[in-house]
Amino acid sequence: MKVIFHIVEIDKWEDTMANIKDLVTRVPDANVEIIAMSKAASLFGRYVGMDFDGVLGRPNVKWVIGEKGMKDHSITREMLPDYVIVEPSVILRIARLQNEGYAYIRL
Repeated sequence: MKVIFHIVEIDKWEDTMANIKDLVTRVPDANVEIIAMSKAASLFGRYVGMDFDGVLGRPNVKWVIGEKGMKDHSITREMLPDYVIVEPSVILRIARLQNEGYAYIRL
């Protein structure tokens, strides 16, 4: 199973994380891409108390942020954890992944 979780709004992080945790618990070998852009990208620029336990450290879960979201929220590469992939074009990445058979989810 291959799934994209696309997050645009910061207030959707909690619900999205609950769904991601449920998925990786039920399907431990699922390939998951968590793609944050727009206002949701601001999560990476500040601590908001979000619980990522059960998702962080999984080799089959990728965290992606768009360059535009970083720029719009004054986020530098140095502010990001090592596991976050910086993507020049999030929309292009989503289209490519869907072409590769990833299911698209946006809450």
